[in-house]
Amino acid sequence: MPRGPRVLRSALLALWLVSGAALAQQPGATPTDEVALRASQPAVRVEPAPATATAVPIESLFPKLTGRVVDTAQMLTPETVQYLSEMLARHERSTGDQVVVVTVANLGGYSIEDFGLRLGRYWGVGQKDKNNGVLLLVARDDRKVRIEVGYGLEDPLTDAVAGVIINGAITPYFKDGLYSQGVIAGVTSVVSLLQGEGLAGIAFPPDQQTLWTVSLVTKLFYLGLFLVIILLSWYFTVRTKKPAVRKQANNDPRADSEPRQPSYSSQDSSTASSWNSYSDSGSSSSSSDDDSYRGGGGSFGGGGASGSW
Repeated sequence: MPRGPRVLRSALLALWLVSGAALAQQPGATPTDEVALRASQPAVRVEPAPATATAVPIESLFPKLTGRVVDTAQMLTPETVQYLSEMLARHERSTGDQVVVVTVANLGGYSIEDFGLRLGRYWGVGQKDKNNGVLLLVARDDRKVRIEVGYGLEDPLTDAVAGVIINGAITPYFKDGLYSQGVIAGVTSVVSLLQGEGLAGIAFPPDQQTLWTVSLVTKLFYLGLFLVIILLSWYFTVRTKKPAVRKQANNDPRADSEPRQPSYSSQDSSTASSWNSYSDSGSSSSSSDDDSYRGGGGSFGGGGASGSW
């Protein structure tokens, strides 16, 4: 079979399989089923951000890293803090990834992108040789949330995926004042992504699952249609050029006597991806004692996503 139809058939088959998997996805159980939340949800009064914030050193606004959940804004129930701390401790022991949740009253006039990036570096979340840290930051009075991702985890947890988690799993709960549920849904989604479950691991609220699935299928349809057009254009272009290339080869007296030599670039073997250069020999520095918990010296490069409610 010619190469063009074979590539086209493979593309259409892949599109059909992905669309079928998305349609077959059923709403999963809310990850807060094991935690008593609604009855004990603390009353949080969100104050408007000051119109003119005094410029203070940003480091003076950073809370102390006392554990995997640092709830300085008192937005979470004690049961939620314990539940998340145990979940993140298990994940850190099994993978070495450090995921930290922090709530602050306000950002002191700084953008949440700048605040999250510099806080992640200040705490050193993640192992130094792997940069495998994630910071979930919630600013109560500014009504903003951000997922900051370390260099080493920007492949499974891309900016687009982090945005889906914020807008699809976290802020729908926050808009109803259910901060514990929203943080648990966000952390559960992050951990599931890091464990390789893909988009199926995102903990959407039950009323958001169907809307997200329909939106995904619609986007996949238009993406597939675009790919089909590109493949058809490429196929017919190659097909129309083949006779001219064959004729030119037949008229070239050197075609059989002087084979063409491949050319090589002097830089082919000298390039390497910096994000793949870290060592896998490091071990987890997790501790079950929150008082002694600390970052491992990981670094962040601004990857992640932000949202508001």
